[in-house]
Amino acid sequence: MAIRFGSLMARCGIQWPANYLSRNLSSAPKSLTSAPKSLTSNSIDDDEVAKFNTSADTWWKPNLLHTMNTVRVPIIRDGILSVHGITTKKPLPLEGFRLLDVGCGGGILCEPLARLGAKVTGLDPGEENIKIATLHSSIDAEIKDRINYVCDTVENLVVTSTEKYDAIVCSEVIEHVANPQSFVNSCYELVKDGGSMFFTTMSRTTMSYITTILLAEYILNIVSPGLHDWNKYVTPKELSDMLKQLNCRVVSIQGYIYNPATQKFVYTENSDVMYALHAVK
Repeated sequence: MAIRFGSLMARCGIQWPANYLSRNLSSAPKSLTSAPKSLTSNSIDDDEVAKFNTSADTWWKPNLLHTMNTVRVPIIRDGILSVHGITTKKPLPLEGFRLLDVGCGGGILCEPLARLGAKVTGLDPGEENIKIATLHSSIDAEIKDRINYVCDTVENLVVTSTEKYDAIVCSEVIEHVANPQSFVNSCYELVKDGGSMFFTTMSRTTMSYITTILLAEYILNIVSPGLHDWNKYVTPKELSDMLKQLNCRVVSIQGYIYNPATQKFVYTENSDVMYALHAVK
């Protein structure tokens, strides 16, 4: 349902972006951008794949996703160790764990997780994304043997792979898929019993629209206009319900937000804008 708080925006002196409600991402170039035709999925949104593939060469330019690692990497690391009852100060605390990063893009999150000792499989339907990710990790001797990149969909991997992972990571992905429940179901199939599932995303609230769409995309120009569709955001309750249908236990929900003044992400007591959800199968 479309947002209905135009009067609030007017009182704040903010106008709606002229193309917000009519925004159509289908005009994105599709040369080398869509998921390969052999990839099957009922959660893939081809326009979303195109959007990220066309900007593949910008993955390793410092941006918000790099900065976000300061909050999401500790959540993943500490969550995995806590579930397994491990207390360690080892330099490679995730050594021995196998992780799957679904929708890995250019590998921005795969690499720091590999630096913690994890064996990481980065999965993405975008061919150009996988090329960039593979090239970037291949020149780093410390991690190149700990990361494997696969160009495929999570649905295909469920069918073709027999491997189960200690943890599944889906960071800033679920808000871009066509069928969130189907996507979550497929992720569930790939994690071991007792394993962890981590989702980081944005909640569908008035505050998230103001901050992640109006401010971030159209006023401060922190990210490209049209990158997000507020109507596809998933609330913590909706995501929790999807996981509970699969008999998963939601361990924690941690809110965080970007502070443009300090150019850093900080944890918050609420999940009105962005949040990380940790569940156990």
